[in-house]
Amino acid sequence: MISVDVSLKRGDFFLDVRFEVPATGCTAIFGASGSGKSTLLDLMNGSLRADRGCLSIGDRVLIDIERGIDLPPEQRATGWVPQDGLLFPHLTVSENLDFGARRSRHQRGPSRVQVIDTLGIGSLLDRWPRQLSGGERQRVALGRALLANPSILLLDEPLAALDAPKKNEILGLLDRIKHDFSIPSIYVTHSLAEVLRLADQLILLDCGSVVAGGPVHDLLGRSDTPLLSMRNDIGGLLSLRRRSTQSEDAGFEADLDGQRVYLPSSTTPTGESFRAYVPANEVIIATEMPKGLSVRNVLRGKIGRIRDRGDGIVLVEIELGAQRLLSAVTPAAVRSLDLVTGLEVFALVKSVALDAPAGFRLIEAG
Repeated sequence: MISVDVSLKRGDFFLDVRFEVPATGCTAIFGASGSGKSTLLDLMNGSLRADRGCLSIGDRVLIDIERGIDLPPEQRATGWVPQDGLLFPHLTVSENLDFGARRSRHQRGPSRVQVIDTLGIGSLLDRWPRQLSGGERQRVALGRALLANPSILLLDEPLAALDAPKKNEILGLLDRIKHDFSIPSIYVTHSLAEVLRLADQLILLDCGSVVAGGPVHDLLGRSDTPLLSMRNDIGGLLSLRRRSTQSEDAGFEADLDGQRVYLPSSTTPTGESFRAYVPANEVIIATEMPKGLSVRNVLRGKIGRIRDRGDGIVLVEIELGAQRLLSAVTPAAVRSLDLVTGLEVFALVKSVALDAPAGFRLIEAG
């Protein structure tokens, strides 16, 4: 487990954070600018000293102020990737990678060849950082961090300065790194799209404190999640498994806990699980099985919760077995359909409304 219980006061800002997440996959730290995300990462990296508390990764204690433990950055075995990469300008790409390898405290982990091949930076090795694009700099920074064979990757809004195509490119690489190298990561962001694409666990940070945390599928699809439920792009995150090859109409089918879901297109291989995001304003509720519609996805579910946001929108949680969708409706629709908790309903979702892989369309939309 990654266990964090630290506090720090800097001027008028007070950070007081407590959470525990598995030491696997990606944990996203999500919040607005000024919420303390980067400060938390600096504490984990050792760039800042905590006033109080402790931090451990598995059985390795990095911080325990009461016991006088506060390891310097070079002893923490963390791989840090900041917003702009911060490559050494006087070193070539190859030399920057070598610097990461020299920081390695053990022999296990991805090899230089694996990292170069995975990130596609073989053609960049003789270049200087000033000759690289923003996306190329981030790939090299990732390579340098990986070659240090870290026990954890710390990524501080690494896509903030990139355009949409480059963001999707780097997100694909980060997803591949997560699965190929099995290095846990803490990913700081204020982008919901990046959370959808990468996060397994989600920590919501506001004004220096954790306001919610847990598996990403548990927090998305809820009508009352802090920082998320009032967003215009709030929705539900589904886990699907492709069940057929592409059909004649260029679409394909996926399985949602026994229910069939149709999507317009995908590069997801048959049988592989993937995520799809469904915005709440794209989900229509019917109390009877509809007929004569162009909508292909008609999912049986049950209303789990109804919450009036107070801004003319009512969020309705629809339970689809162990998974959830959100539907945004008006108070008038709730009254006319007699929507109540426990009512069995049909959730109608157009195939083209599904964002798969999750976050791709949100990135493109900016």
